[in-house]
Amino acid sequence: MSAPPTKAKRMELREAIGNRGIPGPQSPPCHLGPAYLVAHACFGCRKSWKLSDQAAAKCPQCGNPLHWMGRGFKAPKKSDLEQWKKVEALWREGFRFLSHERWREVEPYPERCRDVETFVRQNPKHPFRVTD
Repeated sequence: MSAPPTKAKRMELREAIGNRGIPGPQSPPCHLGPAYLVAHACFGCRKSWKLSDQAAAKCPQCGNPLHWMGRGFKAPKKSDLEQWKKVEALWREGFRFLSHERWREVEPYPERCRDVETFVRQNPKHPFRVTD
């Protein structure tokens, strides 16, 4: 009597006749979480809200359109008029507030409102500036 075929040999035979399917690598299921919340600001009310990335968000206080600021925006205190003027001036010039973690060589935004005009002139190609 001959010895029975080994397990490896039996598997090869089953694969050759089509009885053994070899599954490919399985990819883990992709669980998408909720959408990121992005800062939106109302310059009239001097308030900021984190909302989903909506195109036409309105201020819950006054009903004016909210301005998309970016995920790195930190609103100044409501009473700090100079900082709100600075933020509005930067926004009107096309600057958005994005995360600086991977942009080590980016010129930081000015600290004072009076420095915004100079900053805008010196940084026409700033990576956080939106051009239309």
